[in-house]
Amino acid sequence: MNYTHTTYAQARQMLADRLWDTHKIFWVDQELGIYLTEALRTFGLVSAFWRNRAGLLTIPGTAFYDVTTQVFGSPNLASLLTYTVTDWDIVLALQYHLLESTVAQNVWHGTEMFMLTDLQTAVQNRRNQFLSDTGAVVKRSIEPVLSPPIGRQPLDDTVIDVRRAAWLGAAPFDYYQTLWRNDERFLTAADQGWSVNPNIPNGYSILGPPPLELQLAPIPIVNGQVELLTVNTGPRLGAPITATLLGIPDDLSPAVKWGALADLLGMDGVPRDPVRAQYCETRYQQYVQLARLLPVVIHTELNGVPLIPCTLQELDSSTPEWQNIQSSPQDIATISTNLIALNPVPDAVYSATFDVVQKAVIPQNDTDDIQVGREQLTMILDYAEHLALFKIEGYEWHAATRQANNFVQQSAVYNQRLSAAALAALSIGEQSQKLKQEIPRRNDKGVSVGALRGTPSSGGGPGA
Repeated sequence: MNYTHTTYAQARQMLADRLWDTHKIFWVDQELGIYLTEALRTFGLVSAFWRNRAGLLTIPGTAFYDVTTQVFGSPNLASLLTYTVTDWDIVLALQYHLLESTVAQNVWHGTEMFMLTDLQTAVQNRRNQFLSDTGAVVKRSIEPVLSPPIGRQPLDDTVIDVRRAAWLGAAPFDYYQTLWRNDERFLTAADQGWSVNPNIPNGYSILGPPPLELQLAPIPIVNGQVELLTVNTGPRLGAPITATLLGIPDDLSPAVKWGALADLLGMDGVPRDPVRAQYCETRYQQYVQLARLLPVVIHTELNGVPLIPCTLQELDSSTPEWQNIQSSPQDIATISTNLIALNPVPDAVYSATFDVVQKAVIPQNDTDDIQVGREQLTMILDYAEHLALFKIEGYEWHAATRQANNFVQQSAVYNQRLSAAALAALSIGEQSQKLKQEIPRRNDKGVSVGALRGTPSSGGGPGA
């Protein structure tokens, strides 16, 4: 069943009426659509409102699957989760917010206050920073490894963070061995000869080697390969002819816009607007926090048999050599918003079914219905109005803060209702956090931000 109470065209007109611009002169139709889209995406991100079921077919011998590319069935996982937002989409939103010409997103027709390269650079930098801050997207790769002398594996210069590593030796040692994350002090305490006595690696460190190297321990005794799960920078943006995908989940894309706005309004000179720049930076940080809680997989089935999804760390800890076993899968391990693993590695074609929190349902045509309940439409319009008023600054924009707060509160309440329904399981937000708790990406006991700012640190603990 679908909601059929309000069309996309009607919602845009309702937003225009709220802004006292009934004839859509100051806020044109396209712009109103952009604000409604962001409101819907943010609602979906906070509330986990849109949920659906789709499946995939396993490939014999393949353990890892990117759920954003799976096209089996209807609906399929790709249609529910694939990334569609481009750099031109973000540039267009920036142009509206900054009162610049929107004639094109690859040629500048705006004022001298900004240049197109200013917007493109801000979008690129914030997209990469967002990937670094959240680790939301993980890439799998296999790299050749040479024998000694020092067992340090070079990494591609797009690598931000290593989330997991496994050793795959050459014949006759061609089997997977999970590499445990350690540091040089721990490795030396366990085996003082790890760096001079070659053997099959069983651990790795990123603490001692340079940023783009991985220390294998013990140093390899034979040639082989290392399988890496990494967080990487995204593709180069700003191509002159065609738009480029951001490479992050659609519902998280507003984070890039707000971060870019913070940078643009924080520039020296005429563009400088410290009040709105601080507001934009705060909004960016809010999306970072939401991304760390972003749920994807709620429930799974294999060949019609329900399974409780686990994390990859749980799988590695219970069965370190699981990648060497091929059989009917018994476990589905979640890794990130885009990646899952099956254990044992499928030996044939099997069907897997996923209940997922999909990306927001965005209307494409005027006659498409807005897919939210009547009780949610008002708060969607509230937030869209707040977004629309950003470009006029002043009292009107600040006065709309109440609408924005109302939107966030009601979105969170819906999420809390879902969490209350999780009687025998982790809430979907907690489930998405498990792997980050088991393999933390940050530790606040390092250099504190407070110390750098000259303020006391609030204490430490593992970060996401």
